[in-house]
Amino acid sequence: MSCQKSTKYRKDMLIADKDRNDNEVVRKLVNEAEKYSLEEHKNERLECYLMLSNMTSLWLMQTTGISSDLYHKVDVFATTPEDFMAKSIFVKLPNIQSPYPALDRKPIDINSETTIHLVIFGKNDLAEALAINAALVAHYPNYCRDHHLRTRISIVADDIFSWRDLLVQRYQHLFANSYYRTINLEEEIPECFYHQPMYGKTREDFVDVEWEFVNGNLRNDALRMKLEEWSESERQQLTVAICMEDQQRNFIEAFTLPEVLYKNQIPVLCYTEESDMMDLMRNDDRYQSVFPFGSYICQMGILESLKQLAKRVNYVYDYCFSLPQNVPISSPSVIDERKLDNQWTQVGSLPKQYSNIFNAMTIGSKMHSLGHGQEDWQRYYALSKQEIEIMTEVEHNRWNIEELILGYRPVTDEEQKMIENDISLKKKFRGNKIHYDIRAFHDLRPDATGKQVYVYDLALTQGIPLIVKSCFQ
Repeated sequence: MSCQKSTKYRKDMLIADKDRNDNEVVRKLVNEAEKYSLEEHKNERLECYLMLSNMTSLWLMQTTGISSDLYHKVDVFATTPEDFMAKSIFVKLPNIQSPYPALDRKPIDINSETTIHLVIFGKNDLAEALAINAALVAHYPNYCRDHHLRTRISIVADDIFSWRDLLVQRYQHLFANSYYRTINLEEEIPECFYHQPMYGKTREDFVDVEWEFVNGNLRNDALRMKLEEWSESERQQLTVAICMEDQQRNFIEAFTLPEVLYKNQIPVLCYTEESDMMDLMRNDDRYQSVFPFGSYICQMGILESLKQLAKRVNYVYDYCFSLPQNVPISSPSVIDERKLDNQWTQVGSLPKQYSNIFNAMTIGSKMHSLGHGQEDWQRYYALSKQEIEIMTEVEHNRWNIEELILGYRPVTDEEQKMIENDISLKKKFRGNKIHYDIRAFHDLRPDATGKQVYVYDLALTQGIPLIVKSCFQ
């Protein structure tokens, strides 16, 4: 474990590797917390970035959290090498330039007819991390106008069925409420099997990401033809990610895709821990859209900046929630930096802390949808009323996905009637990870105070320029 002291906080990095599994790392974390004295550090928690070895451990920490005693002493940001790489590719942050194109290379506004399509080749932790982080980030205004305009994530691999079942089991509430389909390209006449959301026939659609599982590989002619078709389509922005365990195969696949993908400059993300040869190949003008990635792209500044944004997201939410009942909900005019850490400590649980982090991950894509690139984030001061209204709905759609990933589910019809008869039950159900507000934006209901719950989404949206600008100070 490496440890460095700063003027603001103590920071530790605990890493799980071949010689130290996740159980040992968590044990080390607990031991460090037991030795740590809040009194000696002026009630500032031990800041720890926990590098776990697999996505199962990360999923458990994000959905179940840690004990209250440990949480009281340690500010944990857990990730894995695969999750860290995915965030390094998909999350756009102020002051950190990324060589990787955004999924939405062209801004997607309310009137756009285009959608995002990410095609992932592989069935491993990296494929899962890319898929889940893309689902957390890729939310756009045009879905608000037309619910058919969903982000699509396709995952392709040989013998994909058992891996698909594990993914659907792990994120059961996400997939229970999503459209997804499976196609087996090994069959002589491939047939699609469709899954409809469990409330698809009785409630308005509220999940803006759809999924596709393809049993096959890049040697399949039908798949290659589909890639060509998708790369030529004006209705979608295609990104290809190749992340199989065999890095040599990744290298081969990245440079033997249908020629039209290179011609159309479709981004091809290729996992390799040895990028020198790939960098050499990119000297050929045809392959400028092939982007190697590996653990070498992971910089601590990405996680640190993401947490700083998340603290400000929490500050805005806390400000709104603490306003008196008869005062209209609005974003604060300034962020008091002296209160950030104390309010961050009061978030209450690790899953709720991740909720703020997941919100912060989408600030870049929201700004892009409004026509603002990273180069003018610092100069941007306010959103118009129309922009706020549009992005408020986008924020709620994003939140739906986040909550499903964190293990929450919507209410059943019976539970809904119970809460409608007694709104105080809403909090009790939420404590059991059953959330009354996981529903379509236009189906949201008042909370116990009588306020429409979307006012918090509105205030968070209104606060985006303040959140971003404060990170440049």
